[in-house]
Amino acid sequence: MTDKFNLEQFYRFCETVEVSTKERGVIRMSKDNLLGSQTYFIEEIANGINSGIHEFYVLKGRQVAVTTACLLLDMFWLGKHKGLTGAFVTHNEESRDMFRVNFDAIKESTRAPFKIDFRIHNRTQLVTERGDNRILYMVAGTRKNSKLGKGSALTFAHLTEESEYGDEEGLASLNAAFAQENPNRLFIHESTAQGYNHFYDSWLAAKQSNTMKAIFVGWWRNQFYRKKKGSPEHTVYWDGRLTPEERKWVKEIKAIYDVEIDDEQMAWWRWYSAEKNTSGDELIMYQNFPPTEHYAFVKSGSQFFSGARINDEFKKANATKPTPYRFILKDNFEDTELIESSERMQNLKVWELPQPGGYYAIGADPAWGSSEWKDRFVAQVYRCYSDGMEQVAEFCTPECSAYQFAWVICYLGGAYLSQPGANVMLNLELNGPGQAVWVEVLNLKRLSAAARTEAGLKIFKIVSNLQSYMFKRHDSFGAPTGFHTISNTREKERMMNAFRDGFERGIITVNSAACIDEMRRVERDEGIIGAPDREKDDRVIASALATTAWTDYLCPRLMALKPGGMSKAASIAQGENAGKWQPTQIATFIRDRMRA
Repeated sequence: MTDKFNLEQFYRFCETVEVSTKERGVIRMSKDNLLGSQTYFIEEIANGINSGIHEFYVLKGRQVAVTTACLLLDMFWLGKHKGLTGAFVTHNEESRDMFRVNFDAIKESTRAPFKIDFRIHNRTQLVTERGDNRILYMVAGTRKNSKLGKGSALTFAHLTEESEYGDEEGLASLNAAFAQENPNRLFIHESTAQGYNHFYDSWLAAKQSNTMKAIFVGWWRNQFYRKKKGSPEHTVYWDGRLTPEERKWVKEIKAIYDVEIDDEQMAWWRWYSAEKNTSGDELIMYQNFPPTEHYAFVKSGSQFFSGARINDEFKKANATKPTPYRFILKDNFEDTELIESSERMQNLKVWELPQPGGYYAIGADPAWGSSEWKDRFVAQVYRCYSDGMEQVAEFCTPECSAYQFAWVICYLGGAYLSQPGANVMLNLELNGPGQAVWVEVLNLKRLSAAARTEAGLKIFKIVSNLQSYMFKRHDSFGAPTGFHTISNTREKERMMNAFRDGFERGIITVNSAACIDEMRRVERDEGIIGAPDREKDDRVIASALATTAWTDYLCPRLMALKPGGMSKAASIAQGENAGKWQPTQIATFIRDRMRA
């Protein structure tokens, strides 16, 4: 079988091309002259194409020359295939004009047999001399551009600095124009990271996909990013040992990419960080020159949670294996079903089943509760101890209504109340649809009590024993003034700081990788805490609500249960053992104990 991408042919093409480089001036782009970052990028693309993959997301550090390598690939693809209609997409007109000049320079320097002539080459399009290939120049812009790609049918596209694009709707419109079956189709999205935005979401999707490929090009693949032994920089900045943070990401580079970082590279890193990173902000260094993909998306300055702590806990959470289930929400409470599910179709994850004597906090954030863009219903269940909390279940879906969310809360509450001596406290966000959710919980209690049937009494018992968080001002001596939480700026500051402090001290364990991923995006901006723009933080808000229930009520109660409090170690010593339950029992267990 002949390779779909002939690497040797590509390298022969590169030998015929002259390019102006930052470090070596104008050179022929032979394989020996390419940067390590460039050859890695090209060879990963080749491996993907030869495996049947046609769409690539490339995350890069600054100044690793991936865009130049991609321009060479663009020109090679134009010469290799006929009948291409493509697009070269930039975030602004200045970049478009610069890359158009670079295309001309590559074309002029290319020698036979790979030389291509252009019939048309202006600000809007490139048409080859033989007329069989056409590339459109598109400017995505940094603001709304919903018409991007409309009316086009594309077999080829190179999207550069995609994280800068300002309109997700426009980007979705462009992606909809991509061919799905053409054997010569090729779509490359390459960008540095700019925080947790749409490119981050696409990067995660590519990592999980069988039809797309994610490629990370770290700074350490550029052979110029090192200070040789004997140089003044190496002498000054390499002391023979790594700091704890350096040791962490050096180990991570080895584990993920199988690359050993040497002392010359570390000397460069420290020299650049000390003398060229004029901001003095370590997060900016990580943003521009990320050691791993996990460091790339961390924004500088305003991140609310510690990036290092998030990275550590994210890896741990990814290693956990929750059991996925799906609530089938219907028109009546008693018709609601819970079924075993695939990972992609689940809306409930369970890490631990209810335990005898367990104390639990449920934080519930309805869609549009914390802002107009937070469109998911989330309920977080945490097992509480006198010395911390641990997440045991998570419900999350946008496919829900207020009354159905009330049913889910009661189902989860009933499940975790089912064991002898168990206690469950609910803290519900009352903003947005939260009032309607609370009214439905009260309706369930009233109607089930009036029914006087076995099923009704079962529902009444669940709802009656589900404790409600009582809100009170903590700067006064007054009694509680209402049920649950309305998270104004003041209250949100308190509950988010409590959750962050517990998480970073290691006394709150978050098992949901998706929740920790949302924590990466939370910022403090002009006194407001939350995910910016249309980013999601529903899971985080629900966890913070659960934290408030624990700090205000459950923790003091657990401290008073016995000398020294009912700590996690004490609970384990009493013989509680989640491991006695088999994962396949979860759906049956919850369904039988909470359904009417």
